[in-house]
Amino acid sequence: MDLFPERNRGGVGACLWRLTVLLLSVSSLPTATALLEGLYCGTEVCYDVLGVTREASKAEIARAYRQLARRYHPDRYRPEEPGEEETAHNKFLLIATAYETLKDEDTRRDYDYMLDHPEEYYQHYYAYYRRRLAPKVDVRIVILVTICAISAVQVEPLRWKRQLLLSS
Repeated sequence: MDLFPERNRGGVGACLWRLTVLLLSVSSLPTATALLEGLYCGTEVCYDVLGVTREASKAEIARAYRQLARRYHPDRYRPEEPGEEETAHNKFLLIATAYETLKDEDTRRDYDYMLDHPEEYYQHYYAYYRRRLAPKVDVRIVILVTICAISAVQVEPLRWKRQLLLSS
């Protein structure tokens, strides 16, 4: 027994059925917005957080950060109401994140690209986490130091055996 007999006929009912399935699947996709939760400054624009324009220089960004950090730093902020301490702390963290994003040229370039191309949803995640999680040290140096350490560990017992044999 077919629960949807109109689907098999290929008529208007089948078209409506396909259209419904398409709309449901498209509505479950993430929306294409430039500001993604968990990336950079979250749902706020880092430039607006610091109160600077996109054309601001590094010096202007640093000046704006220092002024805001001075105002909202947890050690200096004096809340007027009991619940404002947590809000000021979150605001300070947001200011620090905005500054960390905008002070580095490469990170700033990735962030600007994210603002200009909101439709590339997954590309933004990749660029953000690639920059955050990539090793900061050249891999060749790590390999060289590892080989030297292993060689030193292997050579020392041989020297000790040689000394032992020569002394006996």
